[in-house]
Amino acid sequence: MFRELFVAALGFLILASASASEIEFSGYSWLIRDSHGTLAGPGPNIFASAAQSVEVDAEGNLRLTIRKGETGWTSAEVSLPQALGYGTYELEVETNPAELDRQVVFGFFTYNSSPEQSHRELDVELSYWGRPDETRNSQFVVQPDIPGAVNRFTISESNTLYRMRWTKGVAEFTALNADGQILHHWVKREAVPDATGAKVLLNLWLAKGLPPQTESNVAFVVKSFRFTPVPE
Repeated sequence: MFRELFVAALGFLILASASASEIEFSGYSWLIRDSHGTLAGPGPNIFASAAQSVEVDAEGNLRLTIRKGETGWTSAEVSLPQALGYGTYELEVETNPAELDRQVVFGFFTYNSSPEQSHRELDVELSYWGRPDETRNSQFVVQPDIPGAVNRFTISESNTLYRMRWTKGVAEFTALNADGQILHHWVKREAVPDATGAKVLLNLWLAKGLPPQTESNVAFVVKSFRFTPVPE
């Protein structure tokens, strides 16, 4: 079950260390995760900080790449060093999730390394979770993993905006196309964590740590990130 996979991945998750290299994207400095050749969650995967894994291209897009190196497949992850708190988190994505290799997972989420309130985790995840017959490729999630925590749906367009609006006791998720048309919307008002210390992460990794089903490198393009705090 994809939920079992998701929960297992969380158990291995390790945030980028303070010594990680950094990259500038959308007006923020992001830490680039490097697991130094060792397997780590989610997946587990090996996370690499090489320019071939994480880069900002000439158009200002963030490119995360799963690639095959001398020691095997490596994944990519970046995180903000600071928590942003309550507000609206928006990620503009060029990549069409319907075209992703079925083993690949892209995550846009908040996370606090402290385990209280299930790590204060809200997720947008794009993946088929390695399942050959899975028809849905996207999900909104609010931890903890209880009934009603996951909302699954399908996106088949590129240039999509994913929005998480986080206020006290409410998590509102929206996916919009390039014309501003709402593709999917979900609101959760029960068991929503507070935003204390939760940082933003973006990652591209392999479900169960298995190679891409196409045996090819996989790139994921993020066009922009924006955060608007809740007015005081």
